[in-house]
Amino acid sequence: MELYELTLRQAAEAIRLGEITASTYCRALLERCEAVQSLNAFISLDGERLLSEAREADRKWRGRNHLGRLHGVPIAIKDCFDVAGTPTTAGTPALRDNIPERTATVLQRLFDAGGLLLGKTNMHELAFGITSDNDFTGPVRNPYDRTMSPGGSSGGTAAAVAARTAPAGIGSDTSGSIRIPAAHCGIVGYRPSTGRYPGDGMVPMNHTRDAPGLMARSVGDIALLDEIICGEMMLHPVELQGMRVGLPRDDFFAGLDSRVAVVIDAELRRLRELGVNFIDAEPPDFAAARSKAAGPIMAWEMPRDVTRYLAEAGIGIGFEELVAAVASPYVKSELENVLRAGSAADLKSRYNRVLSDVIPRHRAQYQAYFRENNLQAIVFPTTPLAPPPLGHNDKVTVNGEQVSVWRSLRNSVTASLVGAPCLSLPAGMTEDGLPVGIEFDGLPSADRDLLSVGMAWERTSSTIPGPQI
Repeated sequence: MELYELTLRQAAEAIRLGEITASTYCRALLERCEAVQSLNAFISLDGERLLSEAREADRKWRGRNHLGRLHGVPIAIKDCFDVAGTPTTAGTPALRDNIPERTATVLQRLFDAGGLLLGKTNMHELAFGITSDNDFTGPVRNPYDRTMSPGGSSGGTAAAVAARTAPAGIGSDTSGSIRIPAAHCGIVGYRPSTGRYPGDGMVPMNHTRDAPGLMARSVGDIALLDEIICGEMMLHPVELQGMRVGLPRDDFFAGLDSRVAVVIDAELRRLRELGVNFIDAEPPDFAAARSKAAGPIMAWEMPRDVTRYLAEAGIGIGFEELVAAVASPYVKSELENVLRAGSAADLKSRYNRVLSDVIPRHRAQYQAYFRENNLQAIVFPTTPLAPPPLGHNDKVTVNGEQVSVWRSLRNSVTASLVGAPCLSLPAGMTEDGLPVGIEFDGLPSADRDLLSVGMAWERTSSTIPGPQI
């Protein structure tokens, strides 16, 4: 096995046991980064700094100093998270010189455990999109087909992990920005319950729905990172046999790309044969929550949250100046729509109604759906669409018809509104060789229970082949 093929746990154990050095491992990853640089997965990558830190990690190992659980293992970080002394651009021109003095708490906990910064990954500009087709930093390319999108907005992190340039990575997820690229790149993507991870030191979209999250090639690696970040050790083993899982067909399975449907149907049959009990009870009207809540939250919170980040960073510009400098026409148009929506006379009352009524009510309905049907999770296609071709940021052809590319995030929005944890898993490959994801969602604050479900799935599944690059 090539060193770059090691999972996070395997790499950490090999370094801890002295089977390899951190320097050797980091050098192998940097060589892999060079070999697949046409994917454009990274915005910044400082190999000399990484190797210097790796040599220091080796020195500490030789001295038998206290070693963290990630000692000497590099991690790819989406370029909307602050690392002190390293630019945070969020993939947009106005932030090209933004060099923070702080490190996001969620990252600091990983660094305190011995993790190293591999590099800052490319993304959809300002995280406002789901294709990672960025006119400022260039598009991220899907490792399985370089003419296709890796999904977004955390597409660079997903491509980096899938292409074996990093064993794991950090992304952010507001409406699906971890899960969609995880599905399109054939890896595991995890959005924790809202508020589980500290959200400071991150270029925001809207704090009500933003969440830092994790990407890796195994659920076990996700569970380890979550354990380090939260200090929550217990992971109760569960079995697929007899597991009760909700199947919300009406809302989550409508309008699937036929290629996605084939893979998902096969995976559901496999799980049923292994003893999973799928419950077809009618779910709450999740679509109503999406239509009522998303717009007011974005229009009210994004200008204020981003303005606060800019002020704390001391960049000297406001939100409107940031938008004016946006390089991607589609992103600029959407953000200008946010600015216009923000001037609506009734926005504050609609926003307050969303926070005080719409979200609590739908969260209660979501929890009741689990409770009344005795569910351990719900399951559905992570995204209704297969990876779209690069350059298709508005419309894409699905089953012979033109549909909005934003349909990709339809299935992922509900959990972000009710604050539930989500786990996208690689279900298989389409006949034309593109990955498809299947998502399990759990109850808010029951993250380790959901990860246990994911571990049960992983014990019975076969891994999809890595990209041939």
